[in-house]
Amino acid sequence: MKLLFSLDYELFFGANTGTVEKCLLAPLTALLDRIGKKGVKLSLFVDAIFLLRIRAQAEKSPRLQHDYDKIRNHLGSLTKNGHDIQLHLHPHWLDSHFDGNIWQVETKRYRLHDFTDQGIGEIVRSGKNILSEISGDSVFAFRGGGWCIQPFNKIAAPLLSEGIWLESTVFPGGTSDDPTRWYDFQTAPNKDYWRFTDDPNHEEDSGSFVEVPISSFSAGPLLFWRMALARKFGGSHHRPFGDGVTMTANSEYYLRRLTSRTRSVVSIDGLKADTLNEAYQQNMLRGNNELFHVMGHPKSLTRYSITKFGDFIDANSFEFITFQDLKTLKVV
Repeated sequence: MKLLFSLDYELFFGANTGTVEKCLLAPLTALLDRIGKKGVKLSLFVDAIFLLRIRAQAEKSPRLQHDYDKIRNHLGSLTKNGHDIQLHLHPHWLDSHFDGNIWQVETKRYRLHDFTDQGIGEIVRSGKNILSEISGDSVFAFRGGGWCIQPFNKIAAPLLSEGIWLESTVFPGGTSDDPTRWYDFQTAPNKDYWRFTDDPNHEEDSGSFVEVPISSFSAGPLLFWRMALARKFGGSHHRPFGDGVTMTANSEYYLRRLTSRTRSVVSIDGLKADTLNEAYQQNMLRGNNELFHVMGHPKSLTRYSITKFGDFIDANSFEFITFQDLKTLKVV
């Protein structure tokens, strides 16, 4: 079984974004200390527009220049050690600014679709360019911010024009009716990967894009009740490394997860790491599957979740791969 492990490399989007040190550098150091000797390589979906914004405003703030240099050095070091960097886009950063002390975050244009066709093209182009400066000509995969990639036909051409042909946002069965972060993957194929053109839920043998979905599993309400209690009463080992405040969804989003079974991504964020074995068994029962795709966010990792993930890979036999490996091995 191949294990693909991807992380969304980003800050928080609430009233406090958190710091680069605690949301990105410290959790990844702790994670690699636990799993690095196993040969695990990370695939990092890097929030490219955030990098552009801190670079643009760095001349006005020594702190931002320091943050930018730390991120570039961090990503450069990870790349040299065989980890993979791919494109992640949270375009709301274009409307946000640093006031000299904190980031004033504006999320009215949170989705890529909130911009004009010309604006989308420039966002994709500039995002890929800044990552290519760090990692070389190796960026070909994309993950939409907040899972927001629909309707896909609005963003397909800009991605293809920049050589982005692999998509990895979908988690089969997932759905959200939050107006800010709407997505619907309920009809997506439950496969390791497939081709599509305009709709990632619709497989096409000769499609222009390859979808490599995040593995998903059926989660009961108890998981989300435990997550809520762990955040409040769980102690230091359940405290996220990140020191920011999350962006909240609408009340219906949380109510559904607290009262009924829902489809969730396979993740090592916080107590979701407790479900790795269950999720792995659910995916094994699909049959004919060769890929288990686990995701997470450095800012949301905890000491507990890192330990659980380490125990999980110690107990199973995996071939660890990145998106670069999928391309080289012609798996997709």
